[in-house]
Amino acid sequence: MRDAQYKFKFGRKKGVPFVLKKVKVGDLLPQVGKDIDQERIWRWANLSGDYNRLHIDPEYARQTPFKGTIAHGPMSLAFLNELMMKSFGLGWARGGQLLEVRFVAPTRPGDHIRIEGLVKEIEIKDGQKRVVCEMAIKNQHGEKTVVGQGIAFLPMEEE
Repeated sequence: MRDAQYKFKFGRKKGVPFVLKKVKVGDLLPQVGKDIDQERIWRWANLSGDYNRLHIDPEYARQTPFKGTIAHGPMSLAFLNELMMKSFGLGWARGGQLLEVRFVAPTRPGDHIRIEGLVKEIEIKDGQKRVVCEMAIKNQHGEKTVVGQGIAFLPMEEE
């Protein structure tokens, strides 16, 4: 697909190229929920080419300190990306950044996770809003599995 076609389709997918234009410090981002199962982990292994036994071999993984298979870290990064994309659209796609991401607990088959964010800071610079969000992935027990920051760049609203 040519770039021009991609940009057109991308920008018009939902009819709004910038999803959350007017944000303020303290705003919550719309949560994303995911059910994690071994099949999803297998699909990620096939997509990424990462067939580490810790992720795909339950018998092997039971013998590790994790006591079972765990989801790939980059899968969690993709979920953080999805939250920012759904929240900021092109404001994310045009140079958004994930920063200071830490994996604090494993995500396991059987987990239902919530990907959430909070606007922590807004800075105006060079005609753009720099929106800094604190982000987390939490399991069904409310335990954080991944934490980090996302930064989106939004155009200034017309007054």
